[in-house]
Amino acid sequence: MPYADLHSHTVFSDGALTPEALTALAARRGVRVLAVTDHDTTAGLARAAAGARAAGVTLVTGIEISAHFTREIHILGHFIDPENPPLLTALSRRAVERQERVREIAARLASAGVPIDVDALLAEVAGQAANIGRPHVARALLAAGHVASLEEAFRIYLGNDGAAYVPVPRLDASTAIALIHGAGGTASLAHPGIEGIDEHLPALVDAGLDGLEIRHPAHDADRIARYAGLAGLFRLCATGGSDFHGPDGPPYPGDHTISAEGLAALRDRAPRPYDLA
Repeated sequence: MPYADLHSHTVFSDGALTPEALTALAARRGVRVLAVTDHDTTAGLARAAAGARAAGVTLVTGIEISAHFTREIHILGHFIDPENPPLLTALSRRAVERQERVREIAARLASAGVPIDVDALLAEVAGQAANIGRPHVARALLAAGHVASLEEAFRIYLGNDGAAYVPVPRLDASTAIALIHGAGGTASLAHPGIEGIDEHLPALVDAGLDGLEIRHPAHDADRIARYAGLAGLFRLCATGGSDFHGPDGPPYPGDHTISAEGLAALRDRAPRPYDLA
């Protein structure tokens, strides 16, 4: 029976479901505790809290911050105060930077002969999400008939090796960790099997890292065992989640979870009390 899924996304970043629909789906799939961790925004957490109450799910307030540490990495924050002023100030700057990034991507797409109406896209997303990202551009490419699928959009244009790739604006990893701690939360490295910076874990631990995402759709049994071992070596909490983005999965909420004991251990690392009742 799934217990705590600590990684999921809504329409407030690059997910496909509203916070209410996400929490309702998690409840139907037996998830007891759900963390909503939208990219670089806390804007959906108030609605997620209301949806979780209605669905009978315990919400963990979260975020996934795009950061830099030798390369782009993602830092998950759990148990944060969504209204923490320094965090909100930093995220407001990131929202502007993300819009500028999409304009640069659109310019590169136009040069590649596959233009999109970037002003219309920004206006459309502004009414739906707090942050715009590559999935929104991919859907615009698909709607314009430039690609046959979202996968093709990323493979040809938007992926890291694509013709229109522009790196996401990033905070220094130590700054991201400090912002999460300042907001009362714990900081964990998301999907380390994707990030590929195992040799730099000691430096991240020195910067205050609290946890390592062990269970994730990108981790097979060997990777789970590897990162569980590294978590033990560096005295990090083992976290996990589905990284759910939309109903066309898998993964789905509850596919990758941690136990009640694992959740309690992570919560005990948080700088502020957090009621999981």
